[in-house]
Amino acid sequence: MEKRTDWQVVAIIPAAGSGRRMRTPGQPKTQKLLLPLAGKTILRRTLEALSLPEITAFFLPVAPEDQPFFAEELKAAGLGQEVIFCAGGPERQDSIANALAAVESWSGWRVPPEQRLVVIHDAARPLVETETIRLALAVAQETWAACVGVPVKDTIKVVGPDGVITQTPDRRTLWAAQTPQVFSWPLLRQAYAQAQAGGEKMTDDAALVERTGHPVRIVPGSYRNLKITTPEDIPAAAALLNAVEAGQATGEMTGEEAPVLTAETAASGSRPAPTVPALRVGQGFDVHRLVTGRRLVLGGVEIPAPVGLAGHSDADVLIHAVMDALLGAAGAGDIGELFPDTDPAYCGIDSTLLLREVMAKLKAAGWKPVNLDVTVIAQKPKLAPYRGKIRARLATLLGLPETAVNVKATTTEGLGFTGREEGIAAQAVVLLESISFSSPASCPEA
Repeated sequence: MEKRTDWQVVAIIPAAGSGRRMRTPGQPKTQKLLLPLAGKTILRRTLEALSLPEITAFFLPVAPEDQPFFAEELKAAGLGQEVIFCAGGPERQDSIANALAAVESWSGWRVPPEQRLVVIHDAARPLVETETIRLALAVAQETWAACVGVPVKDTIKVVGPDGVITQTPDRRTLWAAQTPQVFSWPLLRQAYAQAQAGGEKMTDDAALVERTGHPVRIVPGSYRNLKITTPEDIPAAAALLNAVEAGQATGEMTGEEAPVLTAETAASGSRPAPTVPALRVGQGFDVHRLVTGRRLVLGGVEIPAPVGLAGHSDADVLIHAVMDALLGAAGAGDIGELFPDTDPAYCGIDSTLLLREVMAKLKAAGWKPVNLDVTVIAQKPKLAPYRGKIRARLATLLGLPETAVNVKATTTEGLGFTGREEGIAAQAVVLLESISFSSPASCPEA
């Protein structure tokens, strides 16, 4: 897939739900998005979370009777994005379809259709983090389809109509889908046209895109990114929000790696006791063979050469060593476990995408890099002309200043497989710092 460098992004925020699960039987209709959450409405908090420079406009499918109240709330919020109201439909999928029609006819587009991205985010998810949104955008630019989610913690049972368990899926393969979900405009339009023609109804937009046959890449999200659905969700969301804003929240953990900050611990002002040192060192090493007919990519930078590296992915030996160093420092396994070469999903994949997933995994586990030192071992080509680009690329991917990234290159004086120009090796050493331990004075923000 051709990578584009000039994208324009809009967001669809479905807000036409009836909120029936937010009220008890006999109560009048409640527009839950206008309920207060730690001093602001749920709607306002969601819109503020999405109000990033990358996103040009918001499209809000709403019920006609709610539009005046939403318009007043938007005026008070003073957002920088243009806001376009659309007609809400009887179901979420109908609302999104109406919004897509408005997106297609919008006069604010400045790029061709293939360079447009559409973010779809539940209006009732006000705790979504900026880093999650930006990671989803970055992945969608590479793959055209990204879905934020978190690994399932509980064992899941498939139960028949008679109440008997029929299957226990492997929990390691299960993720709970969240929003935002981000798609290229042509792909999303195709998915909805296909669904309309076939009368298909799905629970989320990623499922519709999956039905087209286009792969959807999962983006590690946050367990705090809860959807406010019932009255009990509001105090839980408020507790989490207050903890984060008070600086009490630790970096959250995924799966069973460590304790997770919960609504209960946030409400009490406590947090899980640290079980790991504040600093950790990791080392990574990787080797790939040189072959004809392949591109040579090192550190996310393509280098002109008559030969390239063989591998299941793009075989970026340098980034592979960096990923193993990061995972090793965090005690999170290695790239062979995360991205097995038996999985066709990773065939030919850009290794910078895999590094972004590793960085998201580290962040979720409460770690951030402090500095990186890498060595490329190769007889040819000479890397001196490209070291600056590689250093800058790695610094961007790791969220570090360039001064915290060092790139070295060496030969083996003609000795061994690298000396015979049969392959290239790379070594990486990285220092990680606990997010909860770090301070602005000790380390630049990742």
